[in-house]
Parts: sequence; C-alpha cells; structure tokens
Amino acid sequence: MKDFQVISVCCLVLAVLAGCNTPDESLKPAAGPNPEDTIGSVSEIFYFEAIPLRGIGLVAGLNGKGSSECPPRIRRELEKYIWKQISAEGGISPQQFIASKDTAVVEVFGVIPSLVSGKDTFDVTVRPLTGTQTVSLKGGHLYTTELKELSRLVNVEQFTAFSKSFATVQGPIFANPLSEHNSDQAWFVLGGAKVLRQEKVTLLLNNPDFIVANTVRNRINERFGGKTAVAISDAQIDLNIPTRYHRQKDRFLKMLQSLQLGENFEIKKQRIEQLVQQLVTGSDKDSAEIALEAIGRQAANSLAPHLESPDESVRFRVGRCMLNSGDDRSISTLRDVLMDPASSYRLAAIEALSVNGRQSEVRSTLIVAVNDVDINVRLAAYEALLRTQSPVVSRKIISSSFTVDSVACSGPKMIYVFQQQTPRIVIFGSPVYCRDDIFVQSEDGNIIVNAKPGDKFVSVSRKHPRRHRVVGPIKTGHEISHLIQSLGERPPLNSYSSGLPGLAIPYDEIAAFIKKMCDVGVIDAQFVAGPPAEVDPMLKDLPPIQD
Repeated sequence: MKDFQVISVCCLVLAVLAGCNTPDESLKPAAGPNPEDTIGSVSEIFYFEAIPLRGIGLVAGLNGKGSSECPPRIRRELEKYIWKQISAEGGISPQQFIASKDTAVVEVFGVIPSLVSGKDTFDVTVRPLTGTQTVSLKGGHLYTTELKELSRLVNVEQFTAFSKSFATVQGPIFANPLSEHNSDQAWFVLGGAKVLRQEKVTLLLNNPDFIVANTVRNRINERFGGKTAVAISDAQIDLNIPTRYHRQKDRFLKMLQSLQLGENFEIKKQRIEQLVQQLVTGSDKDSAEIALEAIGRQAANSLAPHLESPDESVRFRVGRCMLNSGDDRSISTLRDVLMDPASSYRLAAIEALSVNGRQSEVRSTLIVAVNDVDINVRLAAYEALLRTQSPVVSRKIISSSFTVDSVACSGPKMIYVFQQQTPRIVIFGSPVYCRDDIFVQSEDGNIIVNAKPGDKFVSVSRKHPRRHRVVGPIKTGHEISHLIQSLGERPPLNSYSSGLPGLAIPYDEIAAFIKKMCDVGVIDAQFVAGPPAEVDPMLKDLPPIQD
C-alpha cells in the first residue's frame, strides 16, 4: 500500500513538473497590432441616428384664435411647468393663462439630426392639441418647450416622469406662406430647437485588446489633436469631433476610419502611391481622397503634379485634399474650378475655400462669386462671406426673431427668403429701393405701404390684430432693408424707449408682402423663396398623445 502511495505521489509530481514545462498560450505576450491595418478594419463607429422628438407646449399671442380647452392631466403638467418658468411674484396665473383664447395647447414635433453638436439647431412642426377648438396658430409664439424621445411618449405620465429631454424649443410660429403646397394647418418654428447635449460618438473594437485600444487612441490623437479620442476600456474609445470638422462630421469619421495603425515610413510611402493612383485612375476617387487627407501634408508632394490633370474631377479632388491638409498651393486650382460656369464642382470649391483657405486669399474670390448669375453659387458665396465676417455682408437683427442681410455686390438684384433653419431675408445688390409712387396692400388687407411722387419717405401701416383701428402710419426710407425693419420691429413700449418704431408684423407675413411688392414691380428685384419647411416623413400621421 505504501509503495502504491509513493508511486502515486511521484506520478503527481512528474505530472506537475511536466505541466510547468508545457507552454501556456494565455501567458504569451500579446501580439501587437498589424501596422497596415486601418482603424476601420479593427473597429466600428456607433452613434445615434436621427431621433424623432415630441413635446407639449403653449403658443401665445393668438388674438382670440386659440382655445381654452385642455385635457385635465395635461393641464396639471403644464401648470407645474409654467410655475417653474416664472417667479411667484410674476403676476401670471397658469390657470388663467392656459384658459385664455389668446393661447393654445400644442404638440411639437421635430427630428434631432444625427451627429448633432451642442450648438446645432433644427426646425420643428407645431399642431394644436387634438380635440381643442383652436382656429389658427398664425402670428403666435411658442413658449419654451421640452422635446423628448417620441418612442417613449405614450401618455402624459410617461411624458413627464420617464422620458429624457433631448432639446428645447421656443420662437415665433411660421406659417409657410410662400409654399405652393401650403396647408392652413402646417405651422413651424424655424431653427428654434436647440440640443441640450452633444451626441456621444463611440468607437468599439471588434476584439477587445488594451494594446490595440491604446494604439488606436494614440494614432487618432497624433493626427487630429489631443483628447480627440479617449480610451474608456479595452474595447471602447470615445470620440470628440474637433471644432474644425463640425461642418464636416461625416468626412472626419471617414478619415478617422482610413487611418493606418502604424507610422512606418515605407508602409506610408507605399500607401500614398497606391491611393494617389486610385484617385487619378480609379473609380472610387472619393475614398482615395479621404484616405489621403487623413494622411495629411505628407501626401501633398505626391498629389501636387496632378493639379494640372486634364480631368477636372481629379484636379478638383487633388486641390481640395491638399487644401484640407494645410497645403495652399492648390488655391488657384480651386479658384479656377469655382470660376468655370460649366463646372459641376463650383459649390464644393466654395466650401473647401471658405473652410480651409486663408481669408486674405479667399475673400476676393468669394466676392466675385457672389456676383454670379447662378443663384446657388451666389448663396454659397454669401454664406461663406457671412462666416468669415466679411464687410460685404451687413446684418440687421429684427425684433430678435429674424435677420436681414444686405450683400454689397454688382450682380443682378435679388431678394432671397429662407423658409428653413434660420429665418432671414438676404438682399443681393444692396442697396435695393422701392419706387417713390406706390400703393401696395397685402392679400388680406392687413398691411398697407404707400408713397406719393417725390415723397422722401414711405408710409407703412397695419390693421390692429384685435381692434378695429389702424396702427401707424410710420415713416421709413425707400431702401428695402429699412422698410422690412419698420414692418418687423416691435412698437416702442413708451415714449422713452430707444430704437426705431415698428409694426411687429411676423416674419412670414413680411416675406409674403415683399414677394407681392416684387411681383407688382414696386421693387425692381428678383424674388426667390428658399426650400419650404416641411414635416419630416418620420413625423407624419402620428396619433395624438393620450391624456
């Protein structure tokens, strides 16, 4: 028996010793990442797609066309919300405010864009609460309303207790009067919704690995700046989109995915040669351009000879890639593309020049472009000049609700009205004047503008929205920007108030009236209405919220 125990112990010892000599795969040092792999090949990017939102709010200033009706549970929640927004000494009774026919309880809908940042805004659509007797929201103002995720809004309790707020919205109601498909029941707040937080963009590794995660993080930060990437774990890296790419978020993410993990000189040189060849002769020129831009200025010398390519698509992409990478040798090439009336890359050239070109070199080109006969080129050049704070564009803020931008240029006179995002009227060829012998009345008869031959001023007046009397007339200049200012500014609160007097006419009514003045020849300028505000397909035919 003892011999058997000794043999057993010896066998066990030999087995343990044999086990110690057997290589353990888990104890092997982890292999480093393949330097030729791209970030896109070892990971995936995740972020929220567009999110439909919904809220319940109050519209005021309806001059008796609102409704006192409101379901009991919604009324209680709105009263609580109103108390949060006002001080106890404010003198406003939430109950009376909701019950007034000058107000209306409304549902508010919007879609928060994907890759949204903290400064982004978007349009919302507004409709009276189902079952109420609201006649119209025209001329109203939406009070601050919280917008929450649509999928969670089944009833009022869920609305208030469980749904997270993604945005807030407030602003004047826009009725879309210039749309050919306008509906009396389609109301919007243009650019009035503001996101509450910047959306999180996350990079998840296909196979968790601390070494790979650190390599990816370091590679991103080397190329795009510190804190662009923050490694959270062996599988997750959070991304902060740099400010310079906020107008090109999709492009930034594509560049990031094309980055190779290694910085080996020979590998990079070979990759540059392959990508340049793909851009020049391949069918997928866009991905080659983005990958070369991700590499940066090291690719510029290989690209430069192709600035003279006979293929415009190659010239343009090479020029844009070089400029985006910080090499301004391509500015003249992009300028030539912009000035070619037959080019299909003119708008993209304006974008590239305005985002990455030196202002001193680019402004003169944009000033020429803003005189162009192509409306889209003029608009893009105007937007670029506005971003660079060029003195060619002067701005007036009217009643804190919309703007009038006057563009000093020599092209055709044009008045452009935005019906999406930021409410604004742009006057190309400013100053633009109206005739001195005029009498024009709005379609509903509410606005009247007149001047006799030789008059130094124009008289503007409007019917009072609630009383049987006329507000005005007030005197204004013949220049259209002055006329719009007089129509839109609020009346002075008292005789001691500073600022120009105005008639407080809503933006949409002013836009429709200026169109009529152009149509009848009182203003010698082309009138152009921008794309109309529309209800997003995701928001159509939604059932009403349950009380």
